[in-house]
Amino acid sequence: MIEYTGAKFHPRLLVKFNGSVFPFSCLVALPAALLSVVLKAFVTRLAEDAEFDALGLSDPETVLGVVWSSVSSLLGFLVVFRTSQAYARFWEGTTAMHQMLGEWFDATSSLVAFCKRSKADKKAILVFQHTLVRLVSMLNAVVLMNLSSCNAEVDSKIPTVRAFELELIDAEGIDQQSLLAVNQVEDKVELLFQWVQQLIVEADVQQIFSVAPPILSRAIQELAQGMVKYHDASKIARVPLPFPYMQTMEAFLVFHWIVTPFLTSMWVRSLLWTPVLTFIQVFFFWSLNSIA
Repeated sequence: MIEYTGAKFHPRLLVKFNGSVFPFSCLVALPAALLSVVLKAFVTRLAEDAEFDALGLSDPETVLGVVWSSVSSLLGFLVVFRTSQAYARFWEGTTAMHQMLGEWFDATSSLVAFCKRSKADKKAILVFQHTLVRLVSMLNAVVLMNLSSCNAEVDSKIPTVRAFELELIDAEGIDQQSLLAVNQVEDKVELLFQWVQQLIVEADVQQIFSVAPPILSRAIQELAQGMVKYHDASKIARVPLPFPYMQTMEAFLVFHWIVTPFLTSMWVRSLLWTPVLTFIQVFFFWSLNSIA
């Protein structure tokens, strides 16, 4: 996530390119603006009125204006709808991630607190608490890296490698065989989650917890709820918008990019304003599309 101060307007945000959609939109809009200059300089009209009369179009500018307005309105609706859906998915995914981390932190904190009055061996209690914290720390890191690589075609080991680049709580305290197992399997999140559950069951058998089973089950339920939130976030990260919708919108964007220089060169008399207006139209449509 890119952090910035949004309390008031900052001109520096306009020139910040890290994570910005402006560079890509400029690369798309500049060729269209240059094309409009060429058309304005060397072509005064795309077709003669006589040619349109043969097609039954006595007023080509009016006909093209109506068609252009319809296409632009429909494209604007598609782009704005996709942007609104992307914004809603963004907040839904963010909410799911924070709820997941909150559930797992609360469960871990409760499990550590449940050992406060335990009469079990002190060494066994410390081993359980330290192992639990290490596993949950690694689980959080693998979840974050797994979700961040959902849309990229990467090797299954890369999320694990990137996870170890995050700030982990004594990952070296876990035995090498377990670390190799996490690195080799594809379902890393599920494996670590299963280890946490097995660790809790083994600790319960050893009577490490000093609370009643109904209270202990609350922590297990929080772990399960966190896993549900993880799958909710994974759904958003893995499942894109329907392909027919995306295909139709991309076709409209390409059509808009091709036609805009021609129509702008026909309607605008100034050679200076022709590329400016062309650039603005193409730039903002593609920027909104890239945001989504």
